[in-house]
Amino acid sequence: MYPGTHLLLSWTSAAAFLQDRRERILVTLTGIAPDLDGLGLIIDEFTGTTGYFIEYHHKLGHSLVSAFFFALLASFFAKSQKITVWIVSFAAVHLHIFCDLIGAKGPDGYQWPLYYLYPFDADFALVWSGQWELDAWQNDVILLALLLLCVFYLIKKEVTFFEVFSRWLNRESVKIYRKYLKRSDP
Repeated sequence: MYPGTHLLLSWTSAAAFLQDRRERILVTLTGIAPDLDGLGLIIDEFTGTTGYFIEYHHKLGHSLVSAFFFALLASFFAKSQKITVWIVSFAAVHLHIFCDLIGAKGPDGYQWPLYYLYPFDADFALVWSGQWELDAWQNDVILLALLLLCVFYLIKKEVTFFEVFSRWLNRESVKIYRKYLKRSDP
């Protein structure tokens, strides 16, 4: 799935369980962290000779070890709900992995295998024969559902995923909601 979809999926997961902005951001970052293994593409483009993207994408960041490590890192930086942050972060990474398993096939039909047990077992790979393409309608429906869930959190908790980027942006979004959309009680 697209990184933006992973971001919304992670943030909505965090918003369901965590009250603290910092901890929601930590979980959100953890949920998109598996795609750090895709940064090899930048190195490959600059050097023109390396194959880091093909070699390591869906291997380093999309494994049980990375899920444990990312969750541990997030819980280390959490202030109050360290165990909850670890659990939700661990789940967010697994949601990321699951979404890539079901909907990340390339336009050429290539299915990215996910090396879930890497580095302990470099040959074991998760692949689903029904995997749809990255730009398939199913991914669009999931994105739309996540956007609707974001609206739900705006209405119920008066918080938006914009908080990941800035307090000001979140605050202004909530102000707009209150001014133009929120109905006052009779």
